[in-house]
Amino acid sequence: MFRKREQVKDFGLTLLEVLLSLVLTGVIAGIVLLFFINHYQLANELKLKSEREYALLRAGQVLASAVQGAERITWNNGVLTVSYRQEEQMIEDKYYLADKDWNGILDLYREHLTVPNPVASGLNAFNCFELQKGLWRISLQAGEGKEAVYWERIIKQKISLD
Repeated sequence: MFRKREQVKDFGLTLLEVLLSLVLTGVIAGIVLLFFINHYQLANELKLKSEREYALLRAGQVLASAVQGAERITWNNGVLTVSYRQEEQMIEDKYYLADKDWNGILDLYREHLTVPNPVASGLNAFNCFELQKGLWRISLQAGEGKEAVYWERIIKQKISLD
């Protein structure tokens, strides 16, 4: 009536089956890991490019605003000096690239009342040129080589004392 337990012979998985499942799991894990690494690298590159573009945009906005509202502008040895009137007093601001925090990355600084304040970080080049009286071309660059991003605008001074 009842069979003896000894008649059923189940020895479990063979060594070949275990090794095959381990190899298959390793291949799948490798493919998934490569996918995640590539995705991370792409996201990191996109983040760096976005940060460079935002730094240029922010620096450009600040410089354009300064040039538009300035009464007197001078560009000398990489320093843009803008003068404007505030409560009947002439104020002079200076804009320049420097690495004052010693991290190896140039920052655009606005020196207002002799106090330097960082505006944007990661810029490599900053240039201004007066095309004609009251009309200035400002150009900025962040990054180098294939990663370089550029920003350039022509800005008109609204007030001029000269």
